[in-house]
Amino acid sequence: MNGLEVCSIEADVDKASLILSVGISTRYIYATYKKNPVSTSEAEAWEAAKKACGGLHFLAIQNDLNSDDCVGFWLLLDLPPPPV
Repeated sequence: MNGLEVCSIEADVDKASLILSVGISTRYIYATYKKNPVSTSEAEAWEAAKKACGGLHFLAIQNDLNSDDCVGFWLLLDLPPPPV
C-alpha cells in the first residue's frame, strides 16, 4: 500500500471481489471472498450505503486481526469520471 494513491474501493458482486482503484486508471483485485447469498447481500448493502453517503468511504489497515491499532487509514470518495 505504500506509495499508492488510493482512490476508492468497490465491491464487485459478480466476481466476489473488492476492487482497489489507484491513480487515474489502475485497478487491482484487492481481495476476494466466498460468493454466497450472505456475502453478496453484504457487498450490495455496502455499495448502497456508500452511494447514500455520496461515495464517501474509508480503508483502515491493521497489523493483524487482533490488533486495536490502525497502521494505515485512507478517507476515500467515489467521483464520476470527468467529461471528455
